[in-house]
Amino acid sequence: MTRDGGCFCGALRYSVTGDPRNASHCHCLHCRRTSAAAFVTWATFAADAFVWMHGSPASFSSRPGVTRTFCDACGTPLTFETADDPGAIDITVCSLDEPESITPKDHVFASRMLSWAELKGPLPRFTLSRRDG
Repeated sequence: MTRDGGCFCGALRYSVTGDPRNASHCHCLHCRRTSAAAFVTWATFAADAFVWMHGSPASFSSRPGVTRTFCDACGTPLTFETADDPGAIDITVCSLDEPESITPKDHVFASRMLSWAELKGPLPRFTLSRRDG
């Protein structure tokens, strides 16, 4: 399966093939602050399955070993890559043309969930990341 996506203004377009390795709602401070949202929903794909089709994103390091990309024209956050998981790229699910094609499986960094953003539902909640339990 191929999925396409991009930023709000259309300056950046990407394509990714295959199924995501996982999809999570992330409540960590870095995701909240870099998106100005209560949480961000990410889908993890193989990095070699991802390609920029149009435009080149801006990037920054939100902490050592982490690179985030965004559109420098409209500000849309797009990807996340970490040295802790080489060969993987996380894509903001809502930057996909069809975000309904991916269903999140859990909440990560749930210990940092904002009290007023309490979400109901059966999804598992990991205190930190999936790796940390």
